[in-house]
Amino acid sequence: MNLPMLIVAALVIFIFGGPSKQQTNDDLSDVQREEVLRRYRLDQSSSFESRVKPPPATTIKMFEDLGQTPPTAHALTEIEQRKLSAAFATLLPLHQRILRERLRSVSFLDAGGPGTAITSPVNQRDVYKLFDITIRAAIFRQNASEWLTEKESGYYDAAKSSLRISIEAGKLDAIVFVLLHEATHITDSCLGITPPIRSDDKSVSGGINTPFTEGVWSERTLPVPLYRDPLRERLRFRANGEILSVDHANSIYSFLSKTPFVSLYSSSNWSDDLAEYVAVFHWTEILKQPYKIVLSKKNKNVFVYEPMKSNLVRKRVGQINRFYL
Repeated sequence: MNLPMLIVAALVIFIFGGPSKQQTNDDLSDVQREEVLRRYRLDQSSSFESRVKPPPATTIKMFEDLGQTPPTAHALTEIEQRKLSAAFATLLPLHQRILRERLRSVSFLDAGGPGTAITSPVNQRDVYKLFDITIRAAIFRQNASEWLTEKESGYYDAAKSSLRISIEAGKLDAIVFVLLHEATHITDSCLGITPPIRSDDKSVSGGINTPFTEGVWSERTLPVPLYRDPLRERLRFRANGEILSVDHANSIYSFLSKTPFVSLYSSSNWSDDLAEYVAVFHWTEILKQPYKIVLSKKNKNVFVYEPMKSNLVRKRVGQINRFYL
């Protein structure tokens, strides 16, 4: 499967426009909200667990069109249900409020191939938007270190090298990190923390005009010149990207350590920049878990980077304070 295509799919909530950064629920009439809630039968007082539903047909079709192994709905086991409840409980206060109002369903698929989750809009034409989250169920079998290492290693070809990449993120369930990331996408789409974009991939406002992206991004997928790395631009999560030799990794992560991006994937676009930043900050600062990028050769570390200890990265902490209010 072409990984950049999945990334486009995962960002579908930002391709159809959204609210301006000033818009909140208070700007929407009760009539608009009630009509949407009635039409899609969403009880905002219902528990997150009660919103576990079969995957929407549109999402299944999306996986099929991307060349995935034919996906099938996954029924959660009791252990998986407990893991999901624990993950919802770790969400930040702003996540909790927004998802109670806007999350229609969370679904799980048994599907092969890369890619873990897709957040998609239910009602693109309405001002008051609802969302579905669909997650590959295999995530329940991995802790955060296992999943993040697998994901990061997928950017490189290590067949002819002794260099290895790992992400040391502790042993909490990977579903916790995934849900933090996806919940941030929904929150962002509702509140415009990064600039909403139109179907032509241009900012609705015509430029970068939010505090989080100011001075970091020139366009949705293009950092300002200071933070552009030609080598990183060739990685497979970019359009027309490729799998690079792992021997390039030291150079890529050394450059990354001189940017405000909290992870390699966060440098792909401004939406994932925010989602990764919130997830890694909460992971390390609140949940007290590690997040280290480690390169090793013959069981000896040759490069270790902890993004949340970078001054450039930490300068952006003030931009996510609202998530804790």
